[in-house]
Amino acid sequence: MKVRLHKTAWQVMGGICASFVLVVSFQNCGKAGFDAELGGIEDSGSSDASLSAKYGESTAQKVKSIPFAFDAGFDTISYNSCAETHLRNNSAFTSLKAGSYQTGGIALKNQFYSYVDQNFKPTYPETSITENQYKEYLADSPLNANAVVAAAIRPRSSLSDVYLVESNSGSPALNKDVVPMVGTLTDALVMDAFIPKGITAHYFPFSPEFKVMEAGFNFNSDETRADVVRDIFANSGILSVTYMMENEDINKVRSSSTSVPVKTAYGRGYSLAFSPYPAAGADAMNPNRVLASVTESDLTSPSVPTKQWSCGRVYSVLRTQDAVACPAHTYAEIKNNPTIRSELDIFRRQFRADQWDVNVTLRCAIPKGGVSCYKEENLAAKNFAEVEYDLTKTCFRPNASYGGTPPTSKCMHFLTVCTRD
Repeated sequence: MKVRLHKTAWQVMGGICASFVLVVSFQNCGKAGFDAELGGIEDSGSSDASLSAKYGESTAQKVKSIPFAFDAGFDTISYNSCAETHLRNNSAFTSLKAGSYQTGGIALKNQFYSYVDQNFKPTYPETSITENQYKEYLADSPLNANAVVAAAIRPRSSLSDVYLVESNSGSPALNKDVVPMVGTLTDALVMDAFIPKGITAHYFPFSPEFKVMEAGFNFNSDETRADVVRDIFANSGILSVTYMMENEDINKVRSSSTSVPVKTAYGRGYSLAFSPYPAAGADAMNPNRVLASVTESDLTSPSVPTKQWSCGRVYSVLRTQDAVACPAHTYAEIKNNPTIRSELDIFRRQFRADQWDVNVTLRCAIPKGGVSCYKEENLAAKNFAEVEYDLTKTCFRPNASYGGTPPTSKCMHFLTVCTRD
């Protein structure tokens, strides 16, 4: 049965921190209802009786034994360090974005094709298993039926829990703390994109939900919140790609393990590390506003890194008033320089042209629409720069301790774009 991915169609169960404030002492969160999250994965497909009625008892058992088939992953993760109250609901300033645009996406594992090819016969008069047969077996398989790929920030030691980085309600919010992507993967129109062998799909033209695989998380209402989330990644958190089931609690993940807490699951994890901008002679007080590295792992073996990532694309965020230092590329520059075009293509995956001007050569960006990354306080009237763009000088950031008189000019913010090699 098809269920649209709207908030009212999902339940929220136990195992979640009561509020964002408690996230820093996550190990003390309650686990009511936690055991219930581990069971029922085989109930997601057709019942034993219906499978037997459709296929016969012998073939039905083979359908029940089809292995988990999906392999989904990101190829671009970006971080926007801007964090002020006025940016809270502005899509140009989404804190963390992750998506699949080129090498990432959704594929079916070779184990699935091999199992089906070895255990089922082609539909006469075909001589090999057809794509429609693959679709049918995938949709009827209890481990795969109605799977929904979702992104969330989770503790690596308890994957059925969710950090509440955006909502303050005490429970994870769908499309905020847990973000479903693409749609139900065994929907016939969604399967069209990845059912052929050897295909990794990153565009789903017929999906009734979302056409691309991407997710965004906001923790930009103030610098304190941003600091806490960066600390979560430094200590225990990962950006996860896991699989939900329709009409289930949104924090539930599909896993072959029955252990408590859930430490392995089908999907991928991304450990993120943040640091100050790595400039020669940089002041020691500069904040950790750059996404320095991404380490990807298979959540069935979380300790083993898989793909390599590069986070070398770091852009200084300038004020509109300082745009002379960051001129937008001209048409001629873009036309005559393939490197500029290639870099723009990567930047524009997650920073839209109607929201940001950028110079990929100078590695700087300026928000459009009259909204500043910074809290504008007219410091020029006091003969101070609003933002300290010189990284060798001490700048002001909230929650910092200064030995003497604190500096006045604010610390610079950055956009970081990481890509999978």
